[in-house]
Amino acid sequence: MNQIKLLITIPCFTVFITMAQAGLLQAACLTTGCHTDMGQKQFIHAPVSEGQCESCHEQKNENHPGTTGNDFTLTASGKSLCFECHDEGEDFAGQHKHGPSASGACTTCHDPHDSEQGALLHKPAQELCLDCHADFAQSMREAQFVHSAIRQLDCGSCHLPHSSDQPKMLKGKSIDLCFDCHDGIKSQFDSSLNKHKALYIEERCGNCHFAHFSTFPALLTREGEDVCLFCHGEDNSSRSESLRNIRKEITGKKVVHAPVADGECYDCHSPHGDSYAMLLKGKYPQSFYAPYRPDDYDFCFQCHEKDLLVMQPVKDQTSFRNGEDNLHYKHVAIKQKGRTCKSCHSVHASDGEKLINPKGIPFGNWNIPIRFEATESGGGCVPGCHRPMDYDRKEPVDNSKTTGDPEQKSWINYSAPQGK
Repeated sequence: MNQIKLLITIPCFTVFITMAQAGLLQAACLTTGCHTDMGQKQFIHAPVSEGQCESCHEQKNENHPGTTGNDFTLTASGKSLCFECHDEGEDFAGQHKHGPSASGACTTCHDPHDSEQGALLHKPAQELCLDCHADFAQSMREAQFVHSAIRQLDCGSCHLPHSSDQPKMLKGKSIDLCFDCHDGIKSQFDSSLNKHKALYIEERCGNCHFAHFSTFPALLTREGEDVCLFCHGEDNSSRSESLRNIRKEITGKKVVHAPVADGECYDCHSPHGDSYAMLLKGKYPQSFYAPYRPDDYDFCFQCHEKDLLVMQPVKDQTSFRNGEDNLHYKHVAIKQKGRTCKSCHSVHASDGEKLINPKGIPFGNWNIPIRFEATESGGGCVPGCHRPMDYDRKEPVDNSKTTGDPEQKSWINYSAPQGK
């Protein structure tokens, strides 16, 4: 054992006593007035608590204390010293390594002697992280919405401190970390027959949400509809199945469906997954024709009055009536081959009244023309699916009398394909 001498000052003279000989190694380091503050905190490094100072420090000056401050050196440098006792195992073997850990700067985060924090950290974990990630800390202080995991827990809830096989030092796959806390969303996602594809690519949850803080509610990356239109708002020829460009469908249109106009895509679509096609929040037929069943349009009736379809005869429940003859009912409520809402209406926006598209409604490779024209008390259409017909809410039109009228435009001539 190295000879460590204790300087004792007595009135009139000074003497050196060899501490090893006196068996006072721990007492000498911690209680002689030099290092009395060590070993007093809640968490004490084992060599300190066990009086094994020499396991890390090697005496170079026998006449300690000297005046140069070089009486001791460490028995090894950097992380090599720590790994003399601590196992350099899986915690440090991950593909992605934290900078201080990778460079061996263990004491950047850990106090080598004692601490009031677990793992001998210099400060509470989050404060310690933000000491280095200062730009992040400033942005978080200014953010309107902060993830509850950050407010209530610490960075170690999601991140590993030394290394990880996941990007950003995550403790596991990002979506699994989110689902660990957001079990309600996990249940919805797991039980959904149709899942949002955004949760399978790239950043997964991070495609729509920030992990730490945001200017927008629900930690969204953008405001309102812009979250959805970031993907559903461009033509991407590089994809084998390009996403539908909803932005193009709605920009500049005369009539926009109310939820779309309000930027509330979530009023109709579930952002994570649902059991209905197109991530819709309710049942709605996806085909042009569909046999009518009473509950098939419950999704539409979350906002629209059900009577506009099921009442027959009808009064003021719908404007699409010929006198009291409900024309919605006559189009849709057909057991064999009812026309669904999308047979006449665009779902997002249109340049035509009542969301009726002047360019026609897609029917395979053909846009079926509607040619709807409104009047003060009704209207009429010259569609590609039946002969011209009119309706009037005040004075019902007898369309049967116009069938052979030579003045009527032939519906056959109007039904020729007009292109896509």
